[in-house]
Amino acid sequence: MSEILNSSELVEKKKDIIPGIAKKFVIPEEKAKKFLKLAIEECARSKYRLNINEDTISGPSDKIKEIIKEIEEWTADEFDKEDFEIIGYCKNI
Repeated sequence: MSEILNSSELVEKKKDIIPGIAKKFVIPEEKAKKFLKLAIEECARSKYRLNINEDTISGPSDKIKEIIKEIEEWTADEFDKEDFEIIGYCKNI
């Protein structure tokens, strides 16, 4: 069974780590929020092979549940400089 998830909802769930990301990469919180959204979408695409379209992530229910569980455990320390450069610079953050 397929399920649809809004990537902005996941960002909202993890908004507590946005200040840490901003401080770590010396960027404004608005850009840290954008980075977090892009990181979530990249994880969904590459690790879970889910479909990304605009603001939605879709795919099998079990994979959607897995990615939600993983992202709920993320901290600002989840990302290093290389992650930021690959995800952030490619998307012009």
